[in-house]
Amino acid sequence: MLSMPSVAQIPTYQFPPGVTVARDELLLLAALLVLWATLGRWVYKDAKDRGSEWAWQWGFGTPLAVIAGLDVMLLVVVIYLLLRNSD
Repeated sequence: MLSMPSVAQIPTYQFPPGVTVARDELLLLAALLVLWATLGRWVYKDAKDRGSEWAWQWGFGTPLAVIAGLDVMLLVVVIYLLLRNSD
């Protein structure tokens, strides 16, 4: 049977206002930030290459949708893929 690590064994980092964050949480946050930044850039570039008049709105609005949640942002990407001009 596998034993779970105790809380004392998980590497953590202390930040000045008294916040303790685990290393895995920081890695997940970094991965989500990379996804957030590259997804908006990709949607903008794709829409502009296809001649869309709404390219900057798609590119700006897609990462902005993460305020409503990561699943909403991914739903916006799916909606974009369904609505874009297929060449």
